[in-house]
Amino acid sequence: NKWDLAETKVKETRRDHRKRQRRGEKTSRPLLTLAEFGQWVQRELFFLDYAPVIFTSATEGFHLDRLLESIRYIADQLHQTIPTALLNRTLQDTITRRQPPSKSGRRLKFFYATQVAQAPPTFLLFVNTPELFTDQYQKYLGDQIRKAFGYEGCSLVLKARSRRGS
Repeated sequence: NKWDLAETKVKETRRDHRKRQRRGEKTSRPLLTLAEFGQWVQRELFFLDYAPVIFTSATEGFHLDRLLESIRYIADQLHQTIPTALLNRTLQDTITRRQPPSKSGRRLKFFYATQVAQAPPTFLLFVNTPELFTDQYQKYLGDQIRKAFGYEGCSLVLKARSRRGS
């Protein structure tokens, strides 16, 4: 929100940048468009790479319709239930493309997975050794589940549990 406050500063920066260029001064190129600011936000908040970036101004009503549309779209996704069989087929394909990590000669093995909650979508993954389920591999699986089932803009929770229930 508050894009209207930044817009004035952007116009001033654009004007100053053009003046410096005309004078032949070397300057680093400032962020001047919504797209550039959006890319900057995504770089800085890389851990939220699944979330949409929408600049708004409540005062001027700028992009409020886009924000509300995005909220409705994401809310609809949060309420879907993924059948266990389909989830497991997708996970097997994903695991085949990129093997799970191993440590001290032990490789992480997935037995099956199931969705246990919605909003946020929560998946319980039964594995041989939960300690081998690294943050990097969790992010990879989450991204693949998000891509396969359309959880665009949604955070996902993946919980690894030993098949023995310990």
